[in-house]
Amino acid sequence: MRICHLSDLHFGSHDDLLAGGLAADLDLQKPDLVIVSGDFTQVGSEPEFQAARAFLDQLSAPVFAVPGNHDVPARNLIRRFLAPYGFYRRYISPELEPFLELDGVAIAGIKTSRRFRAELNWAHGSISRQQLQALERRFETSSPDALRVVVAHHPLMQPEGEVLKPMRLVRHANLALETFSRLGVQLVLSGHFHLSYVRRHEHPGSLKQGAPTGLRQAAFSPILVAQASSTISTRLRGQANGYNLIDISAGRIAVTVREWGERGWTTREKASASSDELEQH
Repeated sequence: MRICHLSDLHFGSHDDLLAGGLAADLDLQKPDLVIVSGDFTQVGSEPEFQAARAFLDQLSAPVFAVPGNHDVPARNLIRRFLAPYGFYRRYISPELEPFLELDGVAIAGIKTSRRFRAELNWAHGSISRQQLQALERRFETSSPDALRVVVAHHPLMQPEGEVLKPMRLVRHANLALETFSRLGVQLVLSGHFHLSYVRRHEHPGSLKQGAPTGLRQAAFSPILVAQASSTISTRLRGQANGYNLIDISAGRIAVTVREWGERGWTTREKASASSDELEQH
């Protein structure tokens, strides 16, 4: 199975040139599924959602998506509190936490964005115990042999080293990772940080870092956590725009970074992983 993993499109604060050529590059990869881990828009306005919908309509592959914090209206507080996902449901998907089983892969979305948090920064994300219980029930309906994937907007693991703008992990990240381990989840896809990296989580409760150099040089253990940078937004944080190309077959997960540069969309790094090894290409 081949997945194109995009994140943080931020229509309304996007690069028109990148947006114009992205659909064509995605089609060249011949994905079975396009996953977008949130932040389709910048301020959650209807024109931004309309632009996002127009982009999605260009894609040949089906789309699996979860909302991000920027997909909740930022300027219309009445809509934010009374209908926070009204535009998202209308233009992107009626499902906020979709579930799909395709080609031996079971994929579950978790909504980590919130209309309100008891703090100054409402951009931070959270995963509740009730969501984790619901996730377990959804996976119970899938084939026991399916490779399990979770998609969220807010990250569950930090990158290695210093970053331009320190960010907070999703609330209850450790509990979520422990639950994912128990449920047999093997891959987590997320965004929000506008950074591309791969980390691993090894239960019980211990966090193992990836290799010290190279954002794709991470080892696979029970859970591989793959972050996508901002795909077409102008709001960069020290990395070029990009997306992840993920191939899943025979118990192996291969992650390729497609990055925008002077030569257009090119492959920056590759990493493949199985349950007991990592091979760099």
